[in-house]
Amino acid sequence: MARIETSEQARAATHDFTDKAVDAGIRAVDSLERSAASAQEMGDRLISKSSELSDNVQKVAKNFSAALDKSVADQPLTTLGMAIAAGFVLGAIWKA
Repeated sequence: MARIETSEQARAATHDFTDKAVDAGIRAVDSLERSAASAQEMGDRLISKSSELSDNVQKVAKNFSAALDKSVADQPLTTLGMAIAAGFVLGAIWKA
């Protein structure tokens, strides 16, 4: 009779262990799914922000180009002087 109880206890322990392992696996899969969804959402936001940043950079470049063209046409010597000064400062920073 003791052997039957031990066998039943072993079976119950095995079922208990199996149930706990399955529950842990389900929790792990849920956690991975949430992490993947969060990463996908973060990637989508990053793509959106980078697209917005690209548009803004293009607008600034276009405005700068227009301002530079106007400056060269209206005051060529002042523009040349500013370019020389900017080159000097960048060169000094480069060597530092």
